[in-house]
Amino acid sequence: MDSGLQIDNVQRFVEVIGDNDNLWKLLHKREVSRLKEEVKYNDPKRNISGIKYYTQGKVSAVHILEKSDLSIEIEYRDGLVFRYKKDQFIRKFSKILPSFFRKELFELVQREQETRNAQIRQAEKQVLLENLKDQFEEDFLNVESFYQTQCSEHISFREYKTEKLSYVQSWLKSNLNSSSDLEQAEAIGAVEGHIQVVARAGSGKTSTLVNRALFLQKHCGVAPSEMLILAFNRKAAEEIRERLTLQLQSSIPHVMTFHALAYALVHPEKSILFNERDGQQNQAQALQAVIYEYHRKPDVYEKIRALMMANFREDWERIAWGGYDKSPEEMLRYRRSLPREGLDGKYYKSFGEKVIANFLLEHNITYKYERNFWWNDINYRPDFTIFTGENQGIVIEYFGLEGDPDYDIMSEQKREYWRNHPNWHFVELSPTTLRFEGVEDFCALLKRCLESYGVRCDRLSEDEIWEKIRLRAIDRFTKVVGGFIQRCRKLSLTSKELAKMVDNHNSISDVEQRFLELAQKFYQSYLEYLQATGEDDFDGLMQKAAAVIASGQTVFRRKSGTGDLKFLRYILIDEYQDFSELFHHLIEAIRKQNPQAQFFCVGDDWQAINGFAGSDLRFYQNFAQFFQPSQKLNIATNYRSATSIVNIGNTLMQGLGTPARAHKSIFGTVEIADIGQFDPTPKEQEQHPGDSITPAILRLVDKIIKDGKNVVLLSRKNSLPWYVNYGKHASKDSGLDRFLNLIHSYLPEESRNAVTISTAHKYKGLQKDVVIILDAVPRCYPLIHPDLMFSRVFGDTIERVVDDERRLFYVALTRAVEHLFIVTETKNLSPFVEELKSRTRINLLDWLDYPPFVGSIQHITVKVGNQAGKGGNGTYALKDLLNAQGYSWRTIKWSAWCCTYPAQDFSIQKYFDNAQWISHAAGIEVRFYDDLENMLAKYYVDSGQCIAVINNISKSI
Repeated sequence: MDSGLQIDNVQRFVEVIGDNDNLWKLLHKREVSRLKEEVKYNDPKRNISGIKYYTQGKVSAVHILEKSDLSIEIEYRDGLVFRYKKDQFIRKFSKILPSFFRKELFELVQREQETRNAQIRQAEKQVLLENLKDQFEEDFLNVESFYQTQCSEHISFREYKTEKLSYVQSWLKSNLNSSSDLEQAEAIGAVEGHIQVVARAGSGKTSTLVNRALFLQKHCGVAPSEMLILAFNRKAAEEIRERLTLQLQSSIPHVMTFHALAYALVHPEKSILFNERDGQQNQAQALQAVIYEYHRKPDVYEKIRALMMANFREDWERIAWGGYDKSPEEMLRYRRSLPREGLDGKYYKSFGEKVIANFLLEHNITYKYERNFWWNDINYRPDFTIFTGENQGIVIEYFGLEGDPDYDIMSEQKREYWRNHPNWHFVELSPTTLRFEGVEDFCALLKRCLESYGVRCDRLSEDEIWEKIRLRAIDRFTKVVGGFIQRCRKLSLTSKELAKMVDNHNSISDVEQRFLELAQKFYQSYLEYLQATGEDDFDGLMQKAAAVIASGQTVFRRKSGTGDLKFLRYILIDEYQDFSELFHHLIEAIRKQNPQAQFFCVGDDWQAINGFAGSDLRFYQNFAQFFQPSQKLNIATNYRSATSIVNIGNTLMQGLGTPARAHKSIFGTVEIADIGQFDPTPKEQEQHPGDSITPAILRLVDKIIKDGKNVVLLSRKNSLPWYVNYGKHASKDSGLDRFLNLIHSYLPEESRNAVTISTAHKYKGLQKDVVIILDAVPRCYPLIHPDLMFSRVFGDTIERVVDDERRLFYVALTRAVEHLFIVTETKNLSPFVEELKSRTRINLLDWLDYPPFVGSIQHITVKVGNQAGKGGNGTYALKDLLNAQGYSWRTIKWSAWCCTYPAQDFSIQKYFDNAQWISHAAGIEVRFYDDLENMLAKYYVDSGQCIAVINNISKSI
């Protein structure tokens, strides 16, 4: 074998392995030859000495001692063992048997060197980790720089991040007794550069913001005067201030709203015009004063009148979709959500229905829209009902979807239904007439039909029509103009800038153009009013604050203390998704005076629901462009809601950002409550005639309260899309509060606090065990308001409104902790619910699981049907007699004629004594039920003989 490939002597071996002393162990059990045979030995302990002669020996052991010292034991042929130090061994021995392969030894040397280097690096890394921990403790604000310059070569960024987050979590636990997840800890510990935090619903947004401020002050040594926390409303600011005070007592950072900061900078001499929620409305009063001043001018008043009359008659659907750049499928999807507002201020499902409603109002004909009728146990609501007497009149149906096979079948069933009700006349109208012959001929046809049934159709004059709608129309116009002026103010527009915007805007109708012309005049007058009175609104105050800062005046003074924007190191902004142009101008002014200030902006784009008030999501979406350098972090764990509720929110917002994660292990419940499938008992029908929503909600609420839970009823608007029969329940309140009072009136006093009500907007940031969304139908989710046509000049579009509405629906869904009810109708679903159902399975609530609400048994329902196996002739022979006594035919669970009687003093004997149909009965079964649909008694009736099968009625009453 080539000797160049082998290493066979000690000296070459030593040369190859160098200072890798561990490799000396490779000699173990190998033979080594001596350079000289003579071996002198001397062992004083054993009192032996002498000389021996050996040519070779075997390495029996290698001892590696401290300080790189080692010794090698050689065993000779006679069993003697001698120990040599390394230097001695190298001088006395030469050949190695067996020899080493050169390549093998070199590889072993390389691996050994790598191991040694790794150990050295690990030792150095351990030292650096200890130094890093010291840095966390002593100089956290500069730890990022320390890592980059001192540690990055030996410690990976992932390892650094893990150590950092672990430290932050430990500090929070030790110093604030607060637990945080890794995402929250990362946001709290991100103290360098501008930070945007995407905080999903229920993820602990406020806690993260507060804990970050506490961490900066208590651990990082940032003075309270060097921090400013800005919130969008006083309630949020007070909550943050209270949390900080619990930890810091009196020495807390500056906490205020944007408007409070502006006030502290400007110190206006006069009071500020603003509208308090459920309080003083002095800005609205100022706007009304400007508008009413114009009302007194005959020419302007006439323009307003003409504008509003035209607005209520306009075909906004045709106009709106004319400029909507979407596919036909998407157009149809949201078409039902477009409100068609009639002269009476009510909203209708189609332009055709709106034309009919306008005709009836213009001819002073009283009607009910979508009044309830019970038809084959279905809650049937024809479009228009005109009463001409008790339980008689005219029904008008506008068959707007003719041509659809299922719809046409249903239309024919409706025709058949009314043919069997001789007290009612049925008028059907078609969109074909409206489409091809126009509004005038359509109304002429309607007039002929009504007059043929004896209804006088004398048209009111325009003055008479205006008088009927004047107060509402003027109020509506005032609100629209007020909103328009506020939008202008939030964009900091001058009169000339607004005029330029209007000139460059392409109006899609004459009504829009006329409105913009009037609105410009009102805006100019409002600005003149502010100048003349010296007053200002919050928007003007914000503009002045930005100008004051730009001039170099950065000191702000409040009762709670004085601060200077130039000295701020950290500015924390809550609810950043609600940022607007005005707030942006203010922040930019601060940054020009203080470029070193670092911003921490937390919010949730999925909860951006204030676009109507001037908020602009582009500041959130383009954060990295406005703040450089910056990083985006997520806190996505929902600690509020059960898994199913988190999932339904994610499903609605699918593809629109980082989804939330459920922390709770409970799955929870999401159910669709279909009002179309709700079958009220006779008692419920008697208590709530024509009203399905009230008994349905009472059922849900009753079971929720019995389960020991609290519930909130959420609505998109301050009104419900369902007919509510308030009957004798008088109330000073209106809208949702009136409905809540109605629900409360049926509940025991001690249970009423468990049920609250709110609009979805007002309930953002709040939560309840159980949430009932009252109105998951078109024209609520999404609500595309007809006034959209007056704000197109600001860039508002149907698409933008639908996006806003999707986020609002998300807010409504995610208020629930354990149980979510979505009230809707299968045949009238909100487009958002349709979308959810196409993406995931949602359980359909079974109304039988929710018994009718009763305090005590007050009614007995008698059901007269056929005995099993006796056919259907029994009840058929009695139908006229039963109908005359007030019975109605129902087919749910058991087909029977039904009638309800007061429970007080009810007796079966008295009932049968007074029943005129008894003598005609054959094969009849009579059942008696209480309010909860529990069967109390059952009798068989044949030829006047009544035989009891079950009778517990006396025990129950």
